[in-house]
Amino acid sequence: MDKRKNLFAKLPTLIAALMLSCITLQSQAQDFIWAPDIKLGTELPAFSAKDQDGMSHSFADLSGDKGLIVVMSRSFAWCPYCIRQLQQLLDAQAQFNALGFNVTTMTYDPVATLKEAEEEYEITFPMLYDENSAFINALGILNTEYEPGHRAYGIPYPGILVIDARGVLRAKLAEQDYRDRPDFSLVLEAAQKI
Repeated sequence: MDKRKNLFAKLPTLIAALMLSCITLQSQAQDFIWAPDIKLGTELPAFSAKDQDGMSHSFADLSGDKGLIVVMSRSFAWCPYCIRQLQQLLDAQAQFNALGFNVTTMTYDPVATLKEAEEEYEITFPMLYDENSAFINALGILNTEYEPGHRAYGIPYPGILVIDARGVLRAKLAEQDYRDRPDFSLVLEAAQKI
C-alpha cells in the first residue's frame, strides 16, 4: 500500500518530466532545417564532379528531361544506412526515369570506392565524388561532428535534392537522424509535381 501511495505522490512529477521531454523533442524537430544555405526555388551552385569511372559531369550532363534527383550520402564504404538507401534508389530508378528524371548520388568517397560500390551493388547510374566536399560545403550540409584528419571528415548530413531541368531546387528531403532516410515514395511525389 505504501508503494502505491509513493508512486501516486510521484506521478505529477513524472508527468511534468514527460511533458517537458516532449516539448524539447518537438522544439528540436522544428529547429531542423537541412541544407539551410539553399532555399527552394533558387538555382543550385554549379558543380563538376567525377563519377565512378573518373569521368567529369556537370548538372547539365546528368539531368533528364524534367531534372535530376541527387542523393547526398555519407559513405558507401562504411555507412550501412547509405548502402541501404543506395539499393533503394536503384530499385526506384526506373520510376524516376519514367517521370523524366535521372538519378545520381554524391559523397566524399573517392572514385575507387565508388567503383567498388558500383560493382558490388550493380549500380547503373553515376555516383559522384565531391572532391574536398566542395558541393557539400556550398549546400551548408557538412557534418560538423568530425574534425579535419578524422576519416569521416567531409561527409554531409545526408538528404535528397529534387532539381528541375533548369537547375532550380524544387524539393529537399532529409531526416534529422542520419540513420533515418526519406522514403523514395515522398521523393517521387515531389518529382511528380514538376
